[in-house]
Amino acid sequence: MAEAFIVGLGETPHAPRRDDVNTTEIAYEAVKAALADAGVALAEVGSAITASQDFWEGRTISSMAVNEIAGATFKSESKTASDGTLALTYAAMRIVSGIDSLMLVLAHCKESQADAHTVENAAFDPYVQRPLGADETVLAAFQAQLLEIPLEDRARVVVAARSRSPWLEPVDAAEVESSDPTSTPLHALERAPLADGACALVLCDAATAARLGKPAVRVAGAGTATGSYWSDRDLTREETLPIALAAALRHAGWDDAPAHLELSAPYAHQALHWARAIGAGDGPSAFEDGGLCPTGGWLAGRPGVVTGLSAAIACARALREQGAGRALAHGTTGLLGQSHHLVALEAAS
Repeated sequence: MAEAFIVGLGETPHAPRRDDVNTTEIAYEAVKAALADAGVALAEVGSAITASQDFWEGRTISSMAVNEIAGATFKSESKTASDGTLALTYAAMRIVSGIDSLMLVLAHCKESQADAHTVENAAFDPYVQRPLGADETVLAAFQAQLLEIPLEDRARVVVAARSRSPWLEPVDAAEVESSDPTSTPLHALERAPLADGACALVLCDAATAARLGKPAVRVAGAGTATGSYWSDRDLTREETLPIALAAALRHAGWDDAPAHLELSAPYAHQALHWARAIGAGDGPSAFEDGGLCPTGGWLAGRPGVVTGLSAAIACARALREQGAGRALAHGTTGLLGQSHHLVALEAAS
């Protein structure tokens, strides 16, 4: 069976506002870096899979602004309106099936150019729930009330994430706990800040990887699962993420999850809740010792949509440096993590 390999990595700095660039320009920063890292030209790319969201982009067909710079002129381009890990999964399946041999995977989002409340409110049922004016933070607070995770523990997760972030200033627990209240019991710093940024990967088959001679990381497997809508599930139980994890491990042929797991959670209490659900840690110490989210995850300042692909880049970079090992990159989509996506990666021998 054919295999898919990551041979190029590109990521922009993530910042609260990137008013110096438009969508096409910020995406091309990541694409250009990934192509240079792989040692290939844009014209060599056979097709592209991109990840973006119409609501954040402010236009329908949100990938329309990046087709050309993703190498899709007169070629195939498909978009996932989801986290970048799903785009990577889609691209890997095209490589494995023999449809493509050299592809670009791109995720981009400028959260600064939209009103977050309006975007998030659009995810609710339009007839009953949307007129109530709720957004992601209101639901997250509702869940946090039910989970009853102490603020001290939530603050420790944020502190650990920010201490590893190349984009955000470190904070201490007191700053998190005293930050502005949002929706009871949450505070502003418990949520990943909105950001602008993009990530890109060059993906190829084994023959192309051998020809390029670059440090390669194999996409060993992937798993994705979607649960019920938020109002139809028990918010104190996380049942969807374990299903996605089991599928990723089964697809990769791994018996257990590796120690390196880049978990992407937009709220501190969700990071703790999800880690417990998959047996990856119970309490903030799992995040503080670097076992979970070695680079800080979503709370370290990554944009939504881009977060999971950024996690995959972090995993791939670490595996390159080590020359051995395995890692899992996680992304999520939907209200309160309705969908979860995991990509299993391992250093190529």
